[in-house]
Amino acid sequence: MELRRLRYFVAVARHGTFTRAAEELWLTQSALSQQVRRLEAELGVTLLRRTPRGAELTPAGEALLPRAEAMLAEEARARAILERHAGATRGRVRVAATTMDTPGLPAALAAFHRAHPGLQIALRHAPATEIPALVAGGSADVGVAALHGPPPGGVALVPLAEQPLVALLPPGEAPEEPIALADLRGRPFILPEPGTALRETVMAACQAVGFSPVPLFEVSEPATVRFLAHAGLGVSVVPASWLEQPGPEPGRAALAAPLRHRVSLLVPAGGETPTGRLLRAALVDDLG
Repeated sequence: MELRRLRYFVAVARHGTFTRAAEELWLTQSALSQQVRRLEAELGVTLLRRTPRGAELTPAGEALLPRAEAMLAEEARARAILERHAGATRGRVRVAATTMDTPGLPAALAAFHRAHPGLQIALRHAPATEIPALVAGGSADVGVAALHGPPPGGVALVPLAEQPLVALLPPGEAPEEPIALADLRGRPFILPEPGTALRETVMAACQAVGFSPVPLFEVSEPATVRFLAHAGLGVSVVPASWLEQPGPEPGRAALAAPLRHRVSLLVPAGGETPTGRLLRAALVDDLG
């Protein structure tokens, strides 16, 4: 069995669809399906049952999955040992990050590349709910995200940044004094997408003062939120760093009851690769 085909099988089993697995692996869906069929032909069993909604494990697939995950984890450990001998000046480092929690990440990666031109950097944008699995499964060396609740098994958290939340308002609405969240009651909201830590923070804070914001837009991309607020299409509550990047300038106001947004680095609990450790230290320096 080729390890890469086992990796493909594990990705499909984890996501439940060939489409999402192909996106994670940077493959076309047809190429991924072909490689999984070759693995099934080699083993003489059907591992995945194709359905209109995706793919389901067969009994043979369920039996293989934990063993395949153990083999891939052992390969990752062996590769890390060899990389320690080779050093961290060449090879590839893979990053999985959300768009909403890392507006300064591209500049940080560019600085890292200038400092380590022999290292190839691979960046994948993914929802925060998927990043722990990418790190734990070896598809990413470092993850960057804000998580709601404790991390799942297989990953460790390294605190990266904590910053205040501010209110975004239409242009011309920029009070000098901090405002209360209750002052935004009844206004259309631009909220982050469901399941994100930022959405949970904003919803809980609004409900604590007696209202649930009604989302006119559900957007997690910082530049888009700024454009919508600047156009007067809604108000929002976002990390202050979202206003540090180039873009339209909506009104902004501090919150009378401060709220904080915490972003972490996610690393494999079983040990980092040398390149991952090098990048993690650089991100802490640049973004922390």
